[in-house]
Amino acid sequence: MKEIDIFQVDAFTDKVFGGNPAGVVPDATGLGEGQMKSIAREMNCSETAFVTPPSEAGKGRKPAPDLRVRFFTPTDEVDLCGHATIGTFFLMAAEGRLPSGRPEPRLAETAGGTVAGEKVAVEKVVQETKAGDLPVYIYRHGPAVERVMMAQANPRILDEYDGARLAELAGLLGADVADLTATSPTGRPAVPQVVTTGLPDLILPVRDLERLKALRPNFAALGDWCRERRLISVHAFCFGGLEAGATVHGRDFAPSVGIPEESATGTANGALGAYLVLNRLIPLSTTTMIRAEQGHILRRPSQILVEIDVDPASLEGSGRPDVREVRVGGRARAVLRGKMATS
Repeated sequence: MKEIDIFQVDAFTDKVFGGNPAGVVPDATGLGEGQMKSIAREMNCSETAFVTPPSEAGKGRKPAPDLRVRFFTPTDEVDLCGHATIGTFFLMAAEGRLPSGRPEPRLAETAGGTVAGEKVAVEKVVQETKAGDLPVYIYRHGPAVERVMMAQANPRILDEYDGARLAELAGLLGADVADLTATSPTGRPAVPQVVTTGLPDLILPVRDLERLKALRPNFAALGDWCRERRLISVHAFCFGGLEAGATVHGRDFAPSVGIPEESATGTANGALGAYLVLNRLIPLSTTTMIRAEQGHILRRPSQILVEIDVDPASLEGSGRPDVREVRVGGRARAVLRGKMATS
């Protein structure tokens, strides 16, 4: 009988039973796709991540990725998963399972600070995924892992929703169409847009937290609606949140990929952060920090950190800033570990 090490990791939290759980197989060498699907179905998390050495194609690229990660829902393989990436790399870094990374002094300087006299250090590891080769940054204070940030693809605004299309969506969410707009902290109107930083999400502003909590989607109809438009999710948000310092509070609906509502969504929050910056809806700097809340309505509170680097020259004027990198991340906590039989 062959066995593998397997973990369940709660991502975007440092507390058990918070955040978003992901399955993690830190060494999936030798597992076939069918076995990965069976393991993901058995774990029954929204995603399970499988780590292997880079593919032959990956090894031939320059620079080559450090490892390959594949992501499976209980029914399908997906190109990328934010919370499973954070959970995987936080676990592997904490347990000394990662290959040596490259120092990133630029990000260490931005992070700043010390803990118990230890300055923050940042190293980069590159994961090969179906969405491309993507950097992951490990932040440490001494040997302790402080947080993990994943880079996403450069953002693009694909579409904008108003009029009849927005009214149709409001009906699917059980909302009044007038509630699906908001005024931003910079005084600019926030309007719904489809944004991608690797996966297309409809970023949907909601007037306030009370109305955001009141959304009651028709998940079956919303799933069909999203599939017809090739959207991964509807990511609804309001400005502010439950805790001091929160930039936004969000709810993510992804019934098109079998997830009615998710407690923490890395990819969608990256798209949300890019949306806020590209539309100048929050005060900007060369590295804009966004703190996103999610999952409270599901009793799995999550804290997601988004960092958006922009070209300083593009901050002048009123046009769209030139985004250089989108990073999403936070902390994670392993809650289950064990062995699983694969044959």
